[in-house]
Amino acid sequence: GWHAKEFGIKLAAGMKLCRLPAMLKGLRRIHGEAGRKVRRGFSPQMLRTAMDACLHPSNVDHANIRAAFSLAFQGLLRGAECSSDGRFKANKDMSRGDLRHITVDRLVAMMCPCKNMQHLTGKTVPLIIGAGGTLIDAVSEMANLLRVDPVSAAEAPLTPMFRQEGGAALTTRRVREWTAALMASIDLDPAQFGAHSYRIGGATALFAAGADPTIIRTMGRWSSDCYR
Repeated sequence: GWHAKEFGIKLAAGMKLCRLPAMLKGLRRIHGEAGRKVRRGFSPQMLRTAMDACLHPSNVDHANIRAAFSLAFQGLLRGAECSSDGRFKANKDMSRGDLRHITVDRLVAMMCPCKNMQHLTGKTVPLIIGAGGTLIDAVSEMANLLRVDPVSAAEAPLTPMFRQEGGAALTTRRVREWTAALMASIDLDPAQFGAHSYRIGGATALFAAGADPTIIRTMGRWSSDCYR
């Protein structure tokens, strides 16, 4: 407002300022600022081997982690979409009540994307995951979670989908810590993997299996070609 009054023209010549952060990012790259650290994705073999080495399905805490990571991998979830920033928010973070349907064939869970579709409110996006994976099977892992860590129907809407020790919601920080431990267990550099590795690995596995690019883009909720 001051700029318009002082010089008779809006800041940045009236350009939409929502574009400014992207322009600044581009300028930093052009002028040699180091880019973001490259994250590797998991292959299904790597993730299954690491989970079997570190996480026992009958252990309540381990069952939560196995289910979270399997769902993140098959559902192409960002770290913030399968965990909490530290304080569970029932209207945003996934809860047990968001698991709407689970059979031997598939599961359906509702989620709130942390990017894109921000004009929508609430958990409007369904995750539809098929069962029967030979290495990663989120349906089987979720069914195991419900057996070893059950929650009543009345409590489900206010209970985090995935819990850590003590019953608190699984945090993104804890996801990173477990990811580092899993990769170290199979002699890979933990620094190359993070909470985003499940989304990267799941999308890459779909591509390697011959999935159509439109399917990959739709499943990952990408609004641009950055999925490539």
